[in-house]
Amino acid sequence: MTTSQPIDVADLIRELNESNDTLEDQYLRARDAADRAARAEEAAGQAAASARQAKVAHQAIQAEQRRHAALPRQVMFALVTVALDGLACYFAAQALDGSQDATLVWTFLFLAVLAGGEVTLDVYRDRHRRAWRSLVAFLGAFILLLGVLRFWYLATIGVGDPVAAVAGAALFTGATAVFVFIGYRALRAAETPLAWRARRRARAASRAAQEARESADRDAVHRDQLVDAYLRQIRRAALRTCPTAQLPTLEAAAREHLHGKGT
Repeated sequence: MTTSQPIDVADLIRELNESNDTLEDQYLRARDAADRAARAEEAAGQAAASARQAKVAHQAIQAEQRRHAALPRQVMFALVTVALDGLACYFAAQALDGSQDATLVWTFLFLAVLAGGEVTLDVYRDRHRRAWRSLVAFLGAFILLLGVLRFWYLATIGVGDPVAAVAGAALFTGATAVFVFIGYRALRAAETPLAWRARRRARAASRAAQEARESADRDAVHRDQLVDAYLRQIRRAALRTCPTAQLPTLEAAAREHLHGKGT
């Protein structure tokens, strides 16, 4: 090479690799890391695009709805309201004067009716208004029936004042009605299953995009470490044959080559 002509980066790298096996191995590892970083960057870009599409799809579905609360959370709220009715239903089941096992079975049946009523009211509210009103009447009658059973139980166990038995039965009946209403309203605020699935896909795509970006960043850091290490060897060799003014251009060309962009 002469100092009057630009140094060919490929020739310089070839000479370095032929001069030492360790340098050749370092060069190969740098190029391999560059290939992995390029693939990881491409995968991160694709994952980010998928995440954006999933987010837009979720927003489009949500825009059609007025129910934006998370479905699992609202279902949990509704289940809690049903569980809070457990004691009241147990007192009503006691009035049937069965065994302990039979009382528990009746309790669970009563709770199942209340839970099913909450769900069915939510389903029919937008689909069939007449059926919804019939369900409201049925649940109201069922809650009153439970109140009668509670009064019967309280009167049977020896509550001295009939007024106290009525007050106790009315208190439990009112609490049951309130909890059923709260559970129904919780379900009414919940997003639709379609929106819930879209939100899950959007969140999964977002997590995948974040993981792909982190992986791409790690691969890029590893690539740059190997490239910088090899560039030090190129700089040392170029100083012996290359004018100082050409060094920045040579290093830039060498970096592009090691990144897989050069020849």
